[in-house]
Amino acid sequence: MTIRKQLIYSFIGSLGLTTFLVFVLYKLMWFDAHQTILLTVSSFIASLMTMTIALFFSVPTIHKIEKLNEQTAEIAKGNYAVNDLNIKSPKELKALSESFNQMTSKVETQMNVIKAEQEEKLCMIQNLAHDLKTPLASIKSYSEGLKDDIIHTESAQQEAYQVLIRQADRLNQMFDDLTGVMSLNAQRQKSKMNMDQLLMPILESYQQLIIKENRRFEVNIAPEIQPFKQDKIALERIITNFIDNALKFSGPSSVITINVCEENEQILAISVKDEGIGIKEEHLNYIFKRTYRVENSRNQQTGGSGLGLYIANSLAQQINGAITVDSTFGKGTKMTLIFPKN
Repeated sequence: MTIRKQLIYSFIGSLGLTTFLVFVLYKLMWFDAHQTILLTVSSFIASLMTMTIALFFSVPTIHKIEKLNEQTAEIAKGNYAVNDLNIKSPKELKALSESFNQMTSKVETQMNVIKAEQEEKLCMIQNLAHDLKTPLASIKSYSEGLKDDIIHTESAQQEAYQVLIRQADRLNQMFDDLTGVMSLNAQRQKSKMNMDQLLMPILESYQQLIIKENRRFEVNIAPEIQPFKQDKIALERIITNFIDNALKFSGPSSVITINVCEENEQILAISVKDEGIGIKEEHLNYIFKRTYRVENSRNQQTGGSGLGLYIANSLAQQINGAITVDSTFGKGTKMTLIFPKN
């Protein structure tokens, strides 16, 4: 039932009740016929005037409510580009209008974010699907060559095995990246640790590769650093990504420098510096985007999906930290994680 109908029915009900009471009083001999007619006419005129005044003030409010309802229907259809409701009165409806405008703005912003994320996810899936084709095709062709004895010399077979291992490692890295993206929403757990406990297991996992490629880690930990409380899994993932990139984009026999220091009493900084190919300046502002690639060919040669830095940056934000990049093209890159001790 509309507000207009409610007002009209209220008027009819009020008039009917007044007429009934006058009639009852007339029957009880409280009024004579002349007085009864006079009271009835007076009541009718008073009720009519009351209804007219009520409609005069309520109709504009009804129009405003109808406009609010129309815009609500538009939003329900997915059209968030609606005009602000410039309602000045009554006070309660003005407050409702302001809340509605704020809600519309927030919903529009949130929907734009969701849409952008969906587009990024679609792009990420397309990139992964494209990247999977190359290692799978390589594995298939070399496997068939070994099976059909097309690759029959010992040196060719050894080379084929190395290719299969590299492509398998590449696939494994892609799945690790995808798993990392899926785990970004996991609840972070903090534990107390010292810097040696954090770094040593990570560096030991690279020992065979370091020996094989004649690499060297140079680790400098400031002596004043005390045990701290932070999310160990997130820190390990970020530092591992830094080292992986340093190894991928620098040559054999190069040095990878890891520095750990205090920014202040509450902030620690861990940096990983390589002597590799570096990153061009125009790419630096985009390297943390989920679907951005500095060079498609680089990912094809080194493996991975291009998600590593996106994951690292997201984890850094979750532990209230930040990642900075200092890179000179052709000379090397330094990645630094800055994070609170607690």
